[in-house]
Amino acid sequence: MDLQRQIEALERALGRLGIRFLEEELPQEAHIDGGLCTVEGDQVLYVSPAAPPWRRAEVLLDALRRLPHHDIWLPPEIRQLLKDQSLVDRPVRLVASAEASRNSGAREGDR
Repeated sequence: MDLQRQIEALERALGRLGIRFLEEELPQEAHIDGGLCTVEGDQVLYVSPAAPPWRRAEVLLDALRRLPHHDIWLPPEIRQLLKDQSLVDRPVRLVASAEASRNSGAREGDR
């Protein structure tokens, strides 16, 4: 599963859980590309529109990991990423590496 399909699968899963998405520039001093929060009782996932795709995927994965996702269908690759404890609480690219992206023909701006 390529990065774009991972992002789409993560967005669908979060949508099924009732998460509202807001693409909004976050203050630079925050040093984050997004995150899950509660606004007036609703769970909202902020994602910076300037975040590169791999970082957007990380934000989505982190949000899904914090929610009760066990009862919804997820592609096996996404389910494995959620189980992988080495990916918890540390930034990591969902696509194996920049080298793998180069080998697959990804454009420089997509990494």
